[in-house]
Amino acid sequence: MDTLNADGTWDRLGSIAQLLHQAAAQVWSDADEAAPYSPLHDLGLGVYLAHSQASALLPDDYELPDIDPLPDLEERTPLQLLNEAEELTRPLPLHQADLVHGWQLVLDLCDLIREARGLGY
Repeated sequence: MDTLNADGTWDRLGSIAQLLHQAAAQVWSDADEAAPYSPLHDLGLGVYLAHSQASALLPDDYELPDIDPLPDLEERTPLQLLNEAEELTRPLPLHQADLVHGWQLVLDLCDLIREARGLGY
């Protein structure tokens, strides 16, 4: 058994990816309603890229569960979703070879949280 999978790392990353997917969808929806040059477009792109980073850290054969383990995602704000995703990164074993690039995801999430707060989310 994969030691990273045994401690729930892949499921944690899968949850992070789900949170970021929902946050990106909400920010893009808000950006579509905003002015063409709204900073929401930049935030939406950043969240989408963070989602891609989290997904890229998952093994190729990992599949997100069919059942939605994170209820009421639509009721949370993008800032709440970003904060939750960042909190889930804290116990990740980023020192292990499979996750050596995970530190960049953590830094990007912190930047996105700061940006979302600055935009009033």
